[in-house]
Amino acid sequence: MSTPRASSDPATSYFRALREAPLLSGEDEAELIRRWRDNSDEGARTRLIEAHLRLVAKTAAQFKGYGLGTADLIAEGNLGLVRALETFEPERGLRFSTYAQWWVRAAMFEYVLKFSTPVNFGLSAERKRLFFKLRGLKARLTGPSGGSLSAADTATVAAELGVKPERVAEMERLMTQPPRSLDAPVVEGGASFGELLADDTPSVEERLGERQELMYRRELLKHAWSELTERERDIVAERTLRDKPLRLEDLAQRYNISRERVRQIEASALGKLKTLVAGAPARLAAKPAGA
Repeated sequence: MSTPRASSDPATSYFRALREAPLLSGEDEAELIRRWRDNSDEGARTRLIEAHLRLVAKTAAQFKGYGLGTADLIAEGNLGLVRALETFEPERGLRFSTYAQWWVRAAMFEYVLKFSTPVNFGLSAERKRLFFKLRGLKARLTGPSGGSLSAADTATVAAELGVKPERVAEMERLMTQPPRSLDAPVVEGGASFGELLADDTPSVEERLGERQELMYRRELLKHAWSELTERERDIVAERTLRDKPLRLEDLAQRYNISRERVRQIEASALGKLKTLVAGAPARLAAKPAGA
């Protein structure tokens, strides 16, 4: 067996490794997943991950053009792939690649939004959609020469995406402005850019209000939690509150019931919590004073 030539490019080495990883048939995949879920077989886990590295590389290619390194995108995608394997449930009838695709793409999606502009900004659903749509729409409107959007072009993009023109202009500025040091003076000998930035730190009143709201929500959840049965609390805690949630199979063995029954109990308990928390303010308002 020949030894691959060393490469200084991590992406090149990665692509060479993934080409050597064998693909899995449906039967092989099901067997490896069973070994990983039931026996925590690390060898099976490794084979599953290696067999889906092509999926990560293919998804990374979809995010080219945002000024980010392929190796960084792949690293984020690999984290998404691992998280997908930790939460995958074959009982849903999906192939692992179909399920993992969402996790891999979501990991890269968040990475691009966070690091492809000089300024970090809130990741609202509207801004996410605008971020990924604006580049293509701008190229269509301005042509190969590029350049800034005119007022008419901005209005066209806003109408097509269902957002305000101000949002389009804001996103274009964020995507095109060069990085700037906060220590650099605005004018020679003058104050720095950082010194002129508005202080958006929450006021004492705002922090106090947020703390009181948090305490109130915790009290509501505490009350709702006490209304669940011991088994419901255990299943919800093991499935949603752990860093590494227990598998349905683990809880099925603990309570000597089927995996599907565990899923039903979990869904019912979460629904009960939602209903109790939503109805708590009305119950508190109707409660007699001093009760």
